[in-house]
Amino acid sequence: MIPISDINPAKNTPIISRIFMISVVLTYVLIQPKTNIELFNFFYEYAVIPCEFITGYPISIEQYYQNNCNVISNDVIFPFKNVYLGLFYSNFFHANFIHILGNLWSFWIFGNNVEDKLGKIKFLIFLLIAGIASISFHIVLNQGSLITVVGASGIVSGLMGAYVYLFPNAKLLVLVPFGILFPTTIKAKYFMIFWFVSQIFIAISSSNISWEAHIGGFIIGYTLLKVLNYKRDNF
Repeated sequence: MIPISDINPAKNTPIISRIFMISVVLTYVLIQPKTNIELFNFFYEYAVIPCEFITGYPISIEQYYQNNCNVISNDVIFPFKNVYLGLFYSNFFHANFIHILGNLWSFWIFGNNVEDKLGKIKFLIFLLIAGIASISFHIVLNQGSLITVVGASGIVSGLMGAYVYLFPNAKLLVLVPFGILFPTTIKAKYFMIFWFVSQIFIAISSSNISWEAHIGGFIIGYTLLKVLNYKRDNF
């Protein structure tokens, strides 16, 4: 089930949403390398890696080739890397065009309404918390991992959690795959049930998609707005 848009127009111009999306695109176009080898090295130099974050040190050549976070070695690959800043940087990095397109498309669907409710400053703080918390959730569950974590999907998941709390009955236009893709509408709360089920399948498939960051982001987004007791629109 692929979300296309929501039938829930925002009342104000989503400035922070636009700035974030433009920043992600500029990072992808102007900063990230284009060849696979260079991009691979770029991610390992700047993106967050659970093993590094837990130990506080950049990974070594021995750790990488043995795929073992517990190997002791001073022969680090990127000795000047700040292993904690990756927690922020990783939200702006994306592996390919499809990756960035999917994240930004979903960000726009859910982000403009959440920004509308929270206001610009609180929304900016929300994005920062969702990004850091979602990746932290992944790190906690993958402490020995030497795989980089990249993408804004944790933030998008946080927005989805906030969205379904604020607008549980808002209608989403989605594409449903039944041999062919056909459009239909569904309430946000029912779409999120489908989304949660999809995360279970991702976890079972043992893919490189971080379902941990997705679930963590969603929980943080929903919980933050519930704790702050924002008024819900039930339509």
